[in-house]
Amino acid sequence: MPIEAHAETVTLRTALRELVALSTMPAAWLGREPHTIAAGLADVLVGCLHLDFAFVRLCDPKGNTPIEVTRGDAWRGLPRWLQTHGDGRGQFSWKEIVTDLGGGETYRGIVIPIGVNATGGLVAAASIRADFPSEIDQLLLSVAANHAATAFQDSRLMSDRCRAEEALRESEHRWRSLTEALPQLVWAAKPDGTSDYFSTQWTEYTGVPESELLGSGWIDALHPDDREPTRQFWADSVLGRRPYDVEYRVRRRDGAYGWFKTRGLPIRDSEGKVVKWLGTCTDITDLRRAEEGLRQSEQELREARSELEMKVAQRTADLWRSEAHLAEAQKVSHTGSFGWSVSSGQIYWSEETFRIFEYDRANKPTVEFVLQRTHPADKPFVRETLDRAARDRKPFDFEHRLLMQDGTVKYVRVVGHPSAIEESGKFEFVGAVTDITESKRAEESLRRSESYLAEAQRLTKTGSWAWNVRTGALFWSQEILRIYDYDPAKMVPTWADFLGRVHPEDRPGIEQRRKMESTQKDWVVSESDFRIVLPDGRIKQLHSIAHPVMDESGEITEVVGTVMDVTERKLAEEERERLRQVQADLAHVTRVTTMGELTASLAHEIKQPISAAVTDAKTCLRWLGRDDPDIAEAREAASRTVKDAMRAADIISSISLLFKKGAPQRELLDVNELIREMIVLLRSEASRYSISIHGDLADNLPKIMADRVQLQQVLMNLMLNGIDAMKDMGAGGELTINSQQSENGQLLISVGDTGMGLQQEQAEQIFDAFFTTKPQGTGMGLPISRSIIESHGGRLWAATHSSRGATFQFTLPSEGAAHQAA
Repeated sequence: MPIEAHAETVTLRTALRELVALSTMPAAWLGREPHTIAAGLADVLVGCLHLDFAFVRLCDPKGNTPIEVTRGDAWRGLPRWLQTHGDGRGQFSWKEIVTDLGGGETYRGIVIPIGVNATGGLVAAASIRADFPSEIDQLLLSVAANHAATAFQDSRLMSDRCRAEEALRESEHRWRSLTEALPQLVWAAKPDGTSDYFSTQWTEYTGVPESELLGSGWIDALHPDDREPTRQFWADSVLGRRPYDVEYRVRRRDGAYGWFKTRGLPIRDSEGKVVKWLGTCTDITDLRRAEEGLRQSEQELREARSELEMKVAQRTADLWRSEAHLAEAQKVSHTGSFGWSVSSGQIYWSEETFRIFEYDRANKPTVEFVLQRTHPADKPFVRETLDRAARDRKPFDFEHRLLMQDGTVKYVRVVGHPSAIEESGKFEFVGAVTDITESKRAEESLRRSESYLAEAQRLTKTGSWAWNVRTGALFWSQEILRIYDYDPAKMVPTWADFLGRVHPEDRPGIEQRRKMESTQKDWVVSESDFRIVLPDGRIKQLHSIAHPVMDESGEITEVVGTVMDVTERKLAEEERERLRQVQADLAHVTRVTTMGELTASLAHEIKQPISAAVTDAKTCLRWLGRDDPDIAEAREAASRTVKDAMRAADIISSISLLFKKGAPQRELLDVNELIREMIVLLRSEASRYSISIHGDLADNLPKIMADRVQLQQVLMNLMLNGIDAMKDMGAGGELTINSQQSENGQLLISVGDTGMGLQQEQAEQIFDAFFTTKPQGTGMGLPISRSIIESHGGRLWAATHSSRGATFQFTLPSEGAAHQAA
């Protein structure tokens, strides 16, 4: 009994020693590789437990290849045994003791799973001892297996941690590189919201070092109005651990502020805990400006949309009306439409096309159908054109005639364009047929008009021309070529040809006119007179009128005009000038003759102021010859002498003007003053026949632009005619001169007498040359007077009275009326 107790004590002590040794193994395995741990366990088991065989399998929970270590060869059949036991995959839910391992010697074995269902691996041991495995063996194997599993997992965890830390460092490096490459401003913050990173873009944009931005320093870079709202919003996002999305203004390094949209996201671990904040700031300054512009234009867009909707509605209504009136429009324009399928030969006609061809809509149109209406002379041409179009599949445009059933002829224009139908693969033409009969007639009429125009130019000796200012090209009508004596069939006009005909003295003016017409823009019409010299030496007088043609930009592109041969007119004007001079000479002779007849009266008229002047002079001498001279009376007598002398001088001046011969000289005149002068000159002549002269002159009459001598001649002629009509009547007559202003602003002068008067048929006849009612008359006084009045823009006529006497009236334009008429 004591011996057994001693043996048991020794066994327990040995077990405790081995248990202590096994307990130190995890510390030795700390930081070791998994294979080293497995090998160490196998070695310890063999050494401590005096085993003949040890097998250690350590499994990775992540599914990596298990680590297996074998020591000894006592249990060679273990792999096969593992395949046939457990679940077939070497997994056990409990330990299993194997009493017979096979072979020549008797080995006993045990398999202990590590973890549930051997998920952590297993330990297998074998020994030749008969009591193997004892409870102590099983306990020590289990403890050793668990220590190994724990060390294995710690090693795996440490390895994973190292790899994770290395991956984290690499990831952070890549992240920083990525943020530096992004165009946005990137930032990061700790879980409590304290900023711990700002990208280079942040510091470059703000000009603030990163050290000053960390923590909450970045708030100072914001616009003052945005700092507090942004601070509060960021605090709320950190507290609520929700995404951060805000817009604010950041101060740029130059002091200007730009708008940024900032987004921040919380980064969470596997348990949902926030471990980091990452965010970006995107520059939206341009977007803000665009939004502002968009807001400003929203009203305009709404108005434009409203206007567009109205226009669309109007356009839709217009389209409906257009579609409703399409058939009527074709009818009005005499244009029908058609479609021609080349492959099938089918032809579609609109209603207007049927009307043009005068076919009933019940008929089915074909090419032969068209040819039946075609004029016989045009059929070959039409057939050839249609065949070529069908063969070449190219557009066609031609005109031909139709012969209708009633024998009338129509002209039509046919236009067709190819159109392929993709679905069916067929080829067809679409086009239009226009009845151009009226336009053909208009063209014929135009040709006749052009012929008439050419004939009219030939009769009036007026040609037309055009000059392209940009190209220098000239166009001359046939009549200009005839005027310049050029052959129309051989002549292409140039400026050299034109200048070659111009008279040498007139060429500088033509060159100056050409420069003005091509460079100046403010001229409307240009007129010039020049001469040309023909090859035979004849000289022609020409008159040219031109006006510019401008493009949309106001530049002169062309000058067009006319040239008229005025040689005959110039000769007629010279002849008319010669006749005018003869008429002026005749008027002068008439004045001189009349003045000769008035010599006695004029002498009497002049004698009166001279006699009065002599009397006044003698009176002045008597006042001065007294012992006490009366200077005042003498001065008064001398003044009367001067006045009478001046009156005599005025009469003589008026008479001398009537005798003067020269060119007309027009000036502003007071017509009432002229009338009074003539009354003074002719008062003595009228008094010889007991005729009184009465002037009824309107006040404030406007002045007239006229020749004094010519108007004096007219008044003298009319007043003397009145005196002659009354001098043989015996009783005293009355000559009345009136002046007034008519409603149209002209002056109306009338000279009336109480003589025998005129017969009705003589009222116009007396103005014919050489017609007279006086025995000694020349018949030239009234014709000359009428020509003088008409040359002043007035009119002279005679009016008969029912009782007796006659009245001669004439009108003269006042200065204002003359300017307005001009």
